[in-house]
Amino acid sequence: MQAYQQQLQHPVHGRNTAAVQAAANQWLANNPNAGNNRSVITIPVVVHVVYRNATQNITDQQVYSQIAVLNQDFRRLNADTVNTPAVFDTIAADMGIEFCLATTDPNGNPTNGITRTSTTGGQLFGFFGPFDDVKASSTGGIDPWPTDKYFNIWVCELFPGLLGYAQFPGGDPMTDGVVITYNAFGTIGTVQAPALLGRTTTHEVGHWLGLYHIWGDDQDCTTGIDSIPDTPNAAAASQSDCNVTLNSCSNEDPYWGTVDPPDMVQNYMDYSNDSCMNMFTLGQKARAYSFLATDTLRIALLNSNVGCNPLGIVNTTIDKYFSFYPNPSDGMINVSYFGNLSGTIQYDVYSITGQWVKGFTAGPGNTQLNLEDLQPGVYTIRITNNNESGVQRIVIQ
Repeated sequence: MQAYQQQLQHPVHGRNTAAVQAAANQWLANNPNAGNNRSVITIPVVVHVVYRNATQNITDQQVYSQIAVLNQDFRRLNADTVNTPAVFDTIAADMGIEFCLATTDPNGNPTNGITRTSTTGGQLFGFFGPFDDVKASSTGGIDPWPTDKYFNIWVCELFPGLLGYAQFPGGDPMTDGVVITYNAFGTIGTVQAPALLGRTTTHEVGHWLGLYHIWGDDQDCTTGIDSIPDTPNAAAASQSDCNVTLNSCSNEDPYWGTVDPPDMVQNYMDYSNDSCMNMFTLGQKARAYSFLATDTLRIALLNSNVGCNPLGIVNTTIDKYFSFYPNPSDGMINVSYFGNLSGTIQYDVYSITGQWVKGFTAGPGNTQLNLEDLQPGVYTIRITNNNESGVQRIVIQ
């Protein structure tokens, strides 16, 4: 929010931000059912890795893991959707947004969508801070690729305690994008607890799409607002403990009628740990689309011609080719396959908390999964074949 306040106070970008906000609000008023939009848009990404040492020079695979997380979270295909409370399940949204690494650089040459820059560090005691020094070569970072064609993500060593920050719609085109610290980016390699599941980037991309924190960045139930009716009022940020019974405010938006729901600590726009977050709402989807439809840079991105590597983009149609039975089961799961996929098929089993617990690899055709060593409960099985994946839920008795 420091970065956002700086944006608002700028004599030019502050006015632009206010104008974009007004246009987005008008768009929402004219499109009250935008949250029900079933279209899917794709945003091309470039990831700038800015490093001081070999550890910070994260691998391509770590970058790929983060792109996959973004696509799972923004399409609501993350395994831990099983943890969304029933009171929120009907408003949990498939945002209809996918991300891909660009395949053409600004000069028209082929690229894998990743740049690497060796640096002596940023301007804040050798670290990079929340005021955009990593976004310029002159201050130890790297200039963005054209922000009307690429969604720029910078990965670097941020000042200790800062996981990431984003630029809201309406800001300077030369600094548009998000910045994530190298040990909270993706799900493998250098990531450190509690930021193990790539949700820092999901959260910051939410800001980049115009979403506020769900508690409205104050410390009470009356003055703060995230401008979204279906996210319950909250007095403050989550304490990262995933207290699903927390209900810090009794006054709710008229959207909720006589219902007083708990705080939505599972929302990506709270400050919960990665393992707690699992949802956006239909209201948040509508607000994100209002900026995609009115902010000049974001409109341009939707028409970018820089190519797309669909790594991590998921496809739910794969689900219809599989049948898991019996379900519920005592642990021996039969898998019937009646599609035409080729190559190996990966079956990954996740617990109700979203943690990976077991994996199997099989060829096309029927197979059997032995889960007899698992405790009784609800599990999610993610099926992966090439760049396609799907999800099935099972119950072990």
